[in-house]
Amino acid sequence: MIQWWGWLLIWVALVLVLLTVLGILAFGLVRKALALIHELSELVDKTTALDVETAELTKPQIAFLAEMSAIRAQHEAQQQRRAEKTHARHERRIARAKRITKRDASTMQWPKGWA
Repeated sequence: MIQWWGWLLIWVALVLVLLTVLGILAFGLVRKALALIHELSELVDKTTALDVETAELTKPQIAFLAEMSAIRAQHEAQQQRRAEKTHARHERRIARAKRITKRDASTMQWPKGWA
């Protein structure tokens, strides 16, 4: 049979282990919460940089109140901008490919055995 002070030592040790584990878990949660707050503050900074004070972007367009010709013109303008961006990107890629692949073989340093 264990003496009363043996039980007391066991329970004190168990409580100390419990408090240590809870402290470690709390420390991890506090670190995660601080990281979350830091990420949220960075997100707020990025979104404030994106805020635009024009009424055109803040008010949504209600399509069924607008004229069909205006909607069609807006859609065609958007398609035209996309086509221009695609064409410009295509031209940039072609120009880059030509720069990369254009090589003058006469000015290259060839290995001695190849000449």
